Amino acid sequence: MAKIVFGMAVPHSGMLGQAPEDWLVNGERDRRNPALWYRNRTWTYPELEAHRGAAFEKYLTLEERTARAKRCRAALDEMAAAYRRAKIDVAIILGKDQQEIFTQFSPSIAIYTGEDVHNGPPQRPVYAPDHHVVHKAYPELATYLVETFQQKGFDLTDLFEWPENVWMEKQQKKKADYPVVPHAYSFVYHQIMGDDPPPHVPVLMNLFYPPTQPSMARCVEFGRVLRDAILAWPEDVRVAVIASGGLSHFVNDEEFDRDIMQKLARYDYEGLSAIPNGYYQSGTSEIKIYSTVMMALQHTGAEMTLVDYVPCWRTAAGTGEGMGFMYWDAGL
Repeated sequence: MAKIVFGMAVPHSGMLGQAPEDWLVNGERDRRNPALWYRNRTWTYPELEAHRGAAFEKYLTLEERTARAKRCRAALDEMAAAYRRAKIDVAIILGKDQQEIFTQFSPSIAIYTGEDVHNGPPQRPVYAPDHHVVHKAYPELATYLVETFQQKGFDLTDLFEWPENVWMEKQQKKKADYPVVPHAYSFVYHQIMGDDPPPHVPVLMNLFYPPTQPSMARCVEFGRVLRDAILAWPEDVRVAVIASGGLSHFVNDEEFDRDIMQKLARYDYEGLSAIPNGYYQSGTSEIKIYSTVMMALQHTGAEMTLVDYVPCWRTAAGTGEGMGFMYWDAGL
């Protein structure tokens, strides 16, 4: 029977591929954003600046940015090493599409049941190697999961072919002749798995876009069904469940992040679900799939290992991204 032996939650921010000298560039985008999500509501940048002052100016020096970038790199290296030590046979990768491939509709939850996954240029170097690679998914397991979730009251989208990654092509101003996978998945392949992923199942959750977002409680329940389904899979394989996404962003909230990490470490599903959904919006919504990993690993008794937590700032009002690097190793 299959065993769930490893879980991970890893950020996939583009800042992790930027030189510290370039971190402040994205601050200009934040200043133009009319709807910055922070603590259950949207703010304009002037409103945020008036509320928070210039409290984060001291973190914007090149010296500070360089130190935090080094910590992030060291944490990523340790996450990749932990993944290698776990000797994984099969992976379930939880992420989302940020209107990269789903541009005209927004499925709540989709599972990729096809065989091939493409990565490479023109995806940015932080997400992909410098050449086209084709990874193998796990259609048999994916189809089994879709059928199981349907029986348990989840109505899923069966994604059997990757759409064109139009967002990436627009940003990079170059069209690929193959369907490049969304960045939530390409980051894991490239940074954690060394461009050599095992047979795996990509799960796409609509975390960003109302009204079809699954709630935190629904993501917890998804984890329960996923756990039971994997444990009933008859193959003798070692399975990892990996969530690709960050903590608070694009407005950093260190107090909120530390509370979330404490709840994750305690397997506190009720506490996570009690937080108003307005806190889980924009990039911060990616926290929801951390709960799925928790549920999948809890039966093993694994404790959460927090490799590092690095708030990375890019404006004086505190926009940026909270980088939390954590994993659960069952020791099996």
